[in-house]
Amino acid sequence: MYILVVDDSQFTTALVQFALKQEGYEVEVTDNPRGAMQMIQKREPDLLILDIAMPYQSGFEFTARLRAEGYDIPLIFMTAQDSMESKLKGFHIGADDYICKPFDHQELVARVQAVLRRIKRSKRSESQSIRVGSIELFPAELQVVINGCVKVPLTRTEMQVLRILMSCPDQVVSRDQLLSSVWNDNENNSNIVDVYIGRLRKKLEPDAAHPRHIISVRRIGYKFVSK
Repeated sequence: MYILVVDDSQFTTALVQFALKQEGYEVEVTDNPRGAMQMIQKREPDLLILDIAMPYQSGFEFTARLRAEGYDIPLIFMTAQDSMESKLKGFHIGADDYICKPFDHQELVARVQAVLRRIKRSKRSESQSIRVGSIELFPAELQVVINGCVKVPLTRTEMQVLRILMSCPDQVVSRDQLLSSVWNDNENNSNIVDVYIGRLRKKLEPDAAHPRHIISVRRIGYKFVSK
């Protein structure tokens, strides 16, 4: 498991990195959200441990940006802000846990392990592959295989969108349904669905401008065609 720690305290990042590496995790650190975003774009971590008060952007603002761009990375806030208001905001914005500084490193490890166990249980529920025509989706591996040989990697969010479409081939799935299922968002003014459909087309279609598999249904949504 790969964990990214974002905190502008060198002492904190060194402590967290040491404690988690002792448990066998791969851990990288950065001291600001800008650096974190660059690292995430290159490689999406299995877990993000994030301070709130940081340069350039707060942890809350950074999390909101990640969600807006479609990243659904599990995260733990690790902060000195221990007010109930801050904790509630953290969980509302999508945190899997909230740890207040100062903390015992054994407690940190236990909380990380608890979050990662939940992730593993979720992945087990995604273990069954879905095949439609020449395309087979392996949700747990975050991978699509085309014509039995071409392997295409996916992000977790791309996988979730594609799984919904492929689970009901030749049937229209509305944008609202995708928003609600993947992003827990009931607002219909977001274009994040269209962004991810575009990403999937670039990865799966021979010609993304003229898709054969992921078809738009005007003013409604999309369908995955089984031909």
